[in-house]
Amino acid sequence: MNIAIDIDDTLTESFDYFLPFVAEYFGADVDELKKKNISYSNLPPEWKKDEIGFCRAYYDKVVASTPFKSDAAWGVQKLRDLGHRIVIITARTDELYTDPYKTTREELKNGGIVYDKLICTLDKANACMNEKISVLIDDSPENCDSVISRGIPVLLFSSKANQKKKTEYLRVGNWTDAIETLRQIERGYPDKKNAEILLAAAEELNPGPWGNHCRVAALCAQEIAMACSMDAEKAYVLALLHDIGRRFRVRDLGHIYYGHQYMQRLGFRQVAKVCLTHSFPNQDFGIYIGKIDIPENEAADACDLLGKMKYDDYDRLIQICDALAGNESFLDIEERMADVKRRYGNYPQAQWTKNVELKQYFEEKIHGSIYELLHGVTINDVDIRFREVEEK
Repeated sequence: MNIAIDIDDTLTESFDYFLPFVAEYFGADVDELKKKNISYSNLPPEWKKDEIGFCRAYYDKVVASTPFKSDAAWGVQKLRDLGHRIVIITARTDELYTDPYKTTREELKNGGIVYDKLICTLDKANACMNEKISVLIDDSPENCDSVISRGIPVLLFSSKANQKKKTEYLRVGNWTDAIETLRQIERGYPDKKNAEILLAAAEELNPGPWGNHCRVAALCAQEIAMACSMDAEKAYVLALLHDIGRRFRVRDLGHIYYGHQYMQRLGFRQVAKVCLTHSFPNQDFGIYIGKIDIPENEAADACDLLGKMKYDDYDRLIQICDALAGNESFLDIEERMADVKRRYGNYPQAQWTKNVELKQYFEEKIHGSIYELLHGVTINDVDIRFREVEEK
């Protein structure tokens, strides 16, 4: 992958380093700045108007000596060893420095940072597009917003300036976490820990029983996957996040399409796929049960995306587990479909038939009854079985 990496408070400890310089320039007390959590990157409005003056007064003199995070050099080297191309993209210009490239190269050399290319620009989104960046790692939510709007996934590196900021992005707090999360993006789905974080954040935005439905579906998928030699963690995560689009409070087609788009933005393409496929076991957009509650152009895009997808056993597994999972435990599939029919007023026979076929398909793979396999599975088992599989 081509990985773009910010410098300040992503590779370095700039926030604390610049505190005394901010205090000196603006005539403030360092302890008071610490108490108010103010430094170079989050100046109050009344100081912001003189930010360029501050930068010109100090950056040429002190930036090259900025201390780096203890694991930064190791983390970047590890990424290069794994075959990734490293592009350092930093918001530095001639307006702020005599020579931004000279100062930055000296700083990176002092920090032992290896890289393939350095770009100094305020327009990180455009730079990421030009360099065909796969993922940006940055501590600025604003930079993340602009880059992700161009369809490029991001990781938000936690810093003192952004610690209270709520965003939809996955956070990393050190370079070990960053490398692991990049690995998850590369494979197309998060680990269980990050999946649970994503689901919990979505439930905060839109509380309801749908979250436990996802957990029951995940447990069912895990059990079936283990019984037929599929990847149990992958099955669990895909099922856990199949309804993640409900974070946007849209109940019918909206949760499918927006869930797909959201996971695409985060770089989890395999999750994005099941967000779309889980409601279409027949791969027929025309027999969707719910309301078309998104704009016509988005519905057309969803239809087009669905038509181009090639289903695999994980799509099929999530479809059958969605049909099996209630909010507290697994249910008889025909009872669940009858309940959906009562709530929505219809249930296409073709979809009913397909779900029954999927049940039979997986029973052949496990050489037994799905109901017997899942006997006794309830929402109370999720944490217990989660830990058991983690330990394995």
